[in-house]
Parts: sequence; C-alpha cells; structure tokens
Amino acid sequence: MPRVDDNESESEWGDYENETLIHNHKLAKVYKKRYQRAGDFHNSLYRLLGLITVVSTAVASTITWGTDEMDDEKQIILSSITTVSAVSAAIQNFYNFQENANDYVTTAKAYAKIQNKIESVGNIHPEYRTEKPRDFLKKIQDRFDQISDSRMEVSNCMSRNCYQQPDDDESYLQEKHKKYKLLKEEDKLHYSRNDLNSSINIQVVTDSDNET
Repeated sequence: MPRVDDNESESEWGDYENETLIHNHKLAKVYKKRYQRAGDFHNSLYRLLGLITVVSTAVASTITWGTDEMDDEKQIILSSITTVSAVSAAIQNFYNFQENANDYVTTAKAYAKIQNKIESVGNIHPEYRTEKPRDFLKKIQDRFDQISDSRMEVSNCMSRNCYQQPDDDESYLQEKHKKYKLLKEEDKLHYSRNDLNSSINIQVVTDSDNET
C-alpha cells in the first residue's frame, strides 16, 4: 500500500473539506442575514418610538400654549398625549433599541467578512487553491467562535418568526463544487484562472451581491 505524504494530504481539498467549506458558507450567510434583519428591526423600532415621542410632545405643547384655560375634556386629551410621549420615550431608552441595532449590524458585518473570505477560496477550483484546507478551516472556525463569544444573542422566537427566510441556508458554492467535479482537466485551470482574476478584482458574483 503506497504511503501518503502528510504534507500532501493536508494541502488537498477533498470532498470532506469542500463540504465543510460549503457548510461554513451557509452558516456565515444564515447568521449574516439574521443579524442584518435584527439590526433593521431594532433600528425601525427606535425610529418609530422616536417619531411618536416627538409628535406627541409637539402636539401637547401646541395644546398647552394655545389654550389659557382647559376644560376637563381637553385636560384628558392633553394627559393622554403626554402619557403616550413619556411611555414611548421610556420604552425607547429602556430597551436600548439603537445600541442593540448597532451591535447587531456589527455582528452581521463580521459574518459577512467570513462569508466573503470563504467565497474567495470557494470560487477557485480545489486543485488550484493556495490555502491549505486544515489551516484555513481552522481559522474560519476560530473566527466563528470569537464572534459567538462576543455577539449579542437573538431570541429563538424572533429568529424563527422574523429574522429567518427559507433560502438563507442556500449556497451557490454547492452547485459550483458539483460543476468543478465535472470539469475536464484542460478546463480546470482555465475556469480557475477566470475565477481567481474575478476574485482579485472583487467582481465575483456572490450571494451578498445578489441580496438586498
């Protein structure tokens, strides 16, 4: 039985390594979209509550300045508007919607960087990748762990009902890997050179380019 060189085996991208790469790509994409939507949702709540506070405060001030004496009905209306203003401001400050939105966006950007890094490798034919699979996949996993330790968690209920879409875990690298396996030898280098040049010029069509 021929002996396999350890250094050679570590530098080869087999089916297992490629499947792991695709899995990590799906994972990065899912988390990126989840935290993007969480950031957008909290930012929208912050702006909505801020608008309610400003409008209700302006209306209350107008009523107060425009009337010397108020009957009971106007007093009730004024008290209700003032209460709405105070409650919306309290909710806005208590739940820190703006700070949470910023944290979620920062986390989404971190996952986007992982996704882009994986795509820069996945866009190249496995036989022409310069990154060693074991080292590269370890770096990606370490980065996942770092983000997981520092990120603000999203509730499972909100993730299922608001922040998740059916196509979030789809990866174009999966179809690309299947195509790689069907290429003839003379086509591999040509196909990889085209992908490598596109990656260098940052013109590769990725999932992030096609999503809003």
